[in-house]
Amino acid sequence: MFEHSVKVPRHYKVAANIFKKVATEGGSVKNLLYDDKLKHFRTNVLYALITETIKHATDIDKIFENCGILAKEQRLDPWLAKILTAELLFGKKALPGKSKPELTILSYKEQFENFRSENPDEVKSKVVHRPRYVRINTNLLTTSDAIRAFQDEGYKFIRCTSGSYDDYLKQIQGLTEYDFTQDYHVKTMFVFAPGTKFHDHDLYLNNQIILQDKATALAVHLLAPPSGSTVLDMCAAPGMKTTQVAAYLRNQGKVYAVERNDQRYQTLCQLVESTSSKCVETIHKDVLEIKRGDLDDVEYVLLDPSCSGSGMDFSVHNYIEDTRLAKLTSLQEKFLKHAMNAFPNAKRIVYSTCSIFPEENERVVTNVVKTSRAKWRVQDVKELLKNQWNNYGSGMYGSMGTRCLYARPDTDMTTGFFLAVLDKDQKARDDEGKTLDIDDNKVKSISKDISNGKAVHEAEYGSTLQLDEVSDVIVKKKKKKERIRSENESDIKNNITEIESDLTKGAVETKMKKKHKKSKSKDDGNDQEFKQSVTEEVIAEYHQDITEVDHSDRIENIETKKKKRKKSKTLDHDTGEDDNLKQNHEPEDDGLEEPSKKKKKKNRDKEESIANDGSVPNHLDFTEDNVQEKKKKKKKKHLD
Repeated sequence: MFEHSVKVPRHYKVAANIFKKVATEGGSVKNLLYDDKLKHFRTNVLYALITETIKHATDIDKIFENCGILAKEQRLDPWLAKILTAELLFGKKALPGKSKPELTILSYKEQFENFRSENPDEVKSKVVHRPRYVRINTNLLTTSDAIRAFQDEGYKFIRCTSGSYDDYLKQIQGLTEYDFTQDYHVKTMFVFAPGTKFHDHDLYLNNQIILQDKATALAVHLLAPPSGSTVLDMCAAPGMKTTQVAAYLRNQGKVYAVERNDQRYQTLCQLVESTSSKCVETIHKDVLEIKRGDLDDVEYVLLDPSCSGSGMDFSVHNYIEDTRLAKLTSLQEKFLKHAMNAFPNAKRIVYSTCSIFPEENERVVTNVVKTSRAKWRVQDVKELLKNQWNNYGSGMYGSMGTRCLYARPDTDMTTGFFLAVLDKDQKARDDEGKTLDIDDNKVKSISKDISNGKAVHEAEYGSTLQLDEVSDVIVKKKKKKERIRSENESDIKNNITEIESDLTKGAVETKMKKKHKKSKSKDDGNDQEFKQSVTEEVIAEYHQDITEVDHSDRIENIETKKKKRKKSKTLDHDTGEDDNLKQNHEPEDDGLEEPSKKKKKKNRDKEESIANDGSVPNHLDFTEDNVQEKKKKKKKKHLD
């Protein structure tokens, strides 16, 4: 029975809880470290303790199994026991406290060491000693000044090889304690020998150097936003990549850094301020709540969503529960879809995770790209890095998978990492830009034109035209109609004049005869006035025929009129100068003047409408033919 008269140091208990979550749930150590309850802890101490335990987890399990400690000490928390054992055997080699759990582990120390010495092959963790990567914060220090500063401390600068990437890997594996070189890809990053300490270095304390792994720095290197660009970091905390982008832009441009978690947001703000990243605007918000129209100026997007962390620090296991993996991939796909669709001016997205599971990587990318309504293309990272890399995505996901990049701890000397570069199709960007430029008034105007001319255009072209095409056709037809009207305006006048002349000679005489030669009872002046009114009446009748009936009906109506006139002429010829007929029609003489005036006003309006109607030229030929027929009939009558 444990009597906890002396409490276990709290940082051991906190480390044990995080280690348990990482081992059982597959969480990321860094994500779990930024919990509100840990705000008063030195996270770098906890991080070192947890990662050391993870590295030697397999050895510790074998030692515990051999000694039977967990069976004998059933009240001992197994997760805390592993943390304490890692500190005793692989860390500080001692336990400072006097709590019961610490004393229990110390009592098994001799058995632990005997097992290790007797079974060296079984207790041998596969630990790859990676080099130490340091990024120069060029907002506060130039790379040349950084080289001189390290040289002044006794470090030896070795120029990076100009050979292949494999030559570079050999070079960094051969670095000694005081050697350092420049990275092969990211030129603001220096590489030191494994185990080099910088936590107490002046340049680190002054935020002039940032302790950042190369794999995460590759994301900004591949994003490559030019100076003056607008960049969005969707999941920004703790701010490593955010501040790297600001330095890459030389603080010329804009960087939106979004973080939802309160504690992580505070950490982000502190790092942004301390690194003099002046172009960064931090946003305390869930990035999924940022809608289209909020940050439309964004051109480049960094997306590093929550993941299993299976590539970080030699994860405890190489598996993850299906339910948790399904939740993670669903969230990752949602983030990537949002990045593709919520920012219309985005040109490039770099999607990255610290996972080595393809379900969170290639599968997420291929699923989203295939179903996205926007046109995005997965760029070939091999081409972007000029074929100077060794690990790429799986061919199980087609060409999209092979275009992605993996960073492998055992071969690339970095943490496990995944990267995919997505570029928006240029045509899609242009089309989307045009759509954004159209204001509401233009949209309403074009929509109105479409509604008015839809049936006409569909009938003529056999299908519904696109918005721009309909607008162009409408404009062209209007211009054509105006041109036809102007070209035929003079022809219309000439034809009407000719019609009037012909009607005056022939049709007017017929009309007057139908009125039974009323001119004989009138004097010459009245006769002339009567002729004029009858002439206008006849012309108006023809104009009315032209405008009020269609082509076929007009033929029928006018043919009927011709027959009536012919019949009237025949009747006049047979009866001659019948006095009774004259007397019967004389009473009409008094009422003829007034209707003629009313009809003249009405027909004058119709005549003006005919002159403005673009369809008049289509009927003039028919009217002229009709007049010619009348001329022939008139000559025939005179011959008779």
